[in-house]
Amino acid sequence: MKKVIFMIGAAILALCMNACKTQNKGAGSSVDNVAAFTSTTLVEKYWKLIELNGNPVIVSNNREAHIILKAEGNQFNGNAGCNRIVGTYQIQEPDRITFSQVVATRMMCLNMETEDKFLEALNTADSYIVKNDTLTLNRVRMAPLARFVAVYLK
Repeated sequence: MKKVIFMIGAAILALCMNACKTQNKGAGSSVDNVAAFTSTTLVEKYWKLIELNGNPVIVSNNREAHIILKAEGNQFNGNAGCNRIVGTYQIQEPDRITFSQVVATRMMCLNMETEDKFLEALNTADSYIVKNDTLTLNRVRMAPLARFVAVYLK
């Protein structure tokens, strides 16, 4: 008798869980799709800066400019070519992104031009494109601001 009651209870619980899952899927599917798309293509990757305003980036100061968008807390970190950088990012739609609270350490290096342009690109970007292993940050109606390539550990 206990087994029958347990089986009926388990079946009712499974039906309730399935009903809740189906209801949530319909209500938030676009948000869920954005999160899934973003997590597989954009976040938790090392994005090496290769181009700024159409010009190739040359490593100077022995530091590679890059960003890593973290899944937790919508935070990012990286290096602007001389100084460490941190901040937050926000994805509004599958192709819209904004960066905020961008801060950098204050070391002085020989060539600060790349760093200044990189920080400016982060502060003005409002959209992005990911194609294969390339991330491009854009501003609407402007040429690409920054282009990155994903670097994977071997």
